[in-house]
Amino acid sequence: MKFGDYLRQIRDQHGWTQPEAAAKANIEQSYLSKLETGKSYPSEDIFERLVKAYSLDVREMATSIFSAELDKLREIGEVRAVVLQRQQKEAGFVRSWLIAGLIMLMLGGGMLGLASSTKEDVMMMYHYQSEGVIKSDEPPMIYQFMKAGSPDKDGKTYGDRVDYEYAISPDNRGDNYIERVEGGYRQFVLYQTKEHHHPTLLSWHYAFGFMFVVGGLGCFFISRRWR
Repeated sequence: MKFGDYLRQIRDQHGWTQPEAAAKANIEQSYLSKLETGKSYPSEDIFERLVKAYSLDVREMATSIFSAELDKLREIGEVRAVVLQRQQKEAGFVRSWLIAGLIMLMLGGGMLGLASSTKEDVMMMYHYQSEGVIKSDEPPMIYQFMKAGSPDKDGKTYGDRVDYEYAISPDNRGDNYIERVEGGYRQFVLYQTKEHHHPTLLSWHYAFGFMFVVGGLGCFFISRRWR
């Protein structure tokens, strides 16, 4: 709000006409009109008259009008004191945000550095598969024979008997191994190996580190906007 608009608003709150207000402040109506339209700004003496006549609260006025308008009134001692006090308060507020931002950036950078310097646990896992149960009186290659088109002794084909089962082991049990089951045994064949990465507890520092870095940048942004 401009200073002139603020004067007119206070005058309207009192229910005064412009001539009435000018008389109460002991100034010319034409001069009051210039003040309300922003064509002129009061001297310290005129301002004191307006404060007394309008019962102005300088602190409340300072929070209602634009900063650029206050700069035009800085020659008035009472306004200057309020402006300086507000600037000191704002400077303290901005300083607090800057300190908070710096702390967050330091914490975030430390956490990211700690997380990046810690290697993940890597474990090799061995994947095995079994095509089905092999009876005790059958050769280990029975499923290869049936896959080639030869039925078993009961006349069953590969499609009739195949029943895949998979196993994953952290230990290398060779290219294949035997496991006893009901009705015979299963032959598990190695078909692939994979590296499994297990994050350490310090890996969570990535999330907290990014959170603090973003928070710190946000503090700097707020302090800049506030300034």
